[in-house]
Amino acid sequence: MLERSENLINSSKVIRRETVATTTLEDAWKAWTTVEGVTSFFVPKANIESVVGGHYELFLSLKAPKGFQGTEGCKVLAVEPLKHLAFEFIAPPQFPNVRRLRSRVDVMFDQVAKGGVVKLDLVHSGFLEGEEWDEFFDFSIWNWDLVLGRFQNRFSVGPIDWNNPYVPYGIRARPDRKLRDHISA
Repeated sequence: MLERSENLINSSKVIRRETVATTTLEDAWKAWTTVEGVTSFFVPKANIESVVGGHYELFLSLKAPKGFQGTEGCKVLAVEPLKHLAFEFIAPPQFPNVRRLRSRVDVMFDQVAKGGVVKLDLVHSGFLEGEEWDEFFDFSIWNWDLVLGRFQNRFSVGPIDWNNPYVPYGIRARPDRKLRDHISA
């Protein structure tokens, strides 16, 4: 597993994002490592065990059939409390070939000002070559901008209302989607 993880983080196509939020380091950490935290900004339902090998499952499409609701089966890859969290990530169902493989997300936490400002660095790696991978890469850029905007909003306004989810200014409510008419072998 370690060899695969190293390959994922060293791939040439990587998404890097950062944000700053007005919160404590402890609260930022809890937001990414607990069910209560993740459901306050990331997804409406989750299964999180913040230990290496534990579940890191994010459920967004709750009415979809099991196995297509989110990142079912994904695991925590690394935990360094208050500093670093890494977890597996799979593509949504509209990318059926890419969804078969896992990518990696690393989130690094840094206290900028004691007791109130935290910088988050996010790295999503493990993208392979091909048209569908390129589309998933573009989707992921949109996704992480949305997620990190919601993370900021969660600490300035409050938890996301999943009946009317917040969309940060400048980000489309839905990503551009290309219709697929085939699944490769």
